[in-house]
Amino acid sequence: MKKVILSLLFLGVMASCSTSAMAADACEVVLCMYGKTTGNSGSSECHSAERAFFNIVKENKHGFLPDHTADARKSFLLECDSADPAAISQVISKYGRVRG
Repeated sequence: MKKVILSLLFLGVMASCSTSAMAADACEVVLCMYGKTTGNSGSSECHSAERAFFNIVKENKHGFLPDHTADARKSFLLECDSADPAAISQVISKYGRVRG
């Protein structure tokens, strides 16, 4: 019984560590995507942030849902409290409904 509990605890810790290490910071994504929107392509440091943004995709059995994808991407960007809402709106209007 102790081995089962310890194994589950260990797996839980490993899952939370790998998720947080791979998760992109919303503020970094806002900064990079806003730069992309205004024509200032980010350096190689923005590739992971852009990938994180474009990996947010909503689909159903009929395919890609652009409005739901835009809403999900906007919700993610709004996690950055210091981001300008106008900048977020500009990013979403240009890239929110774009597929990958």
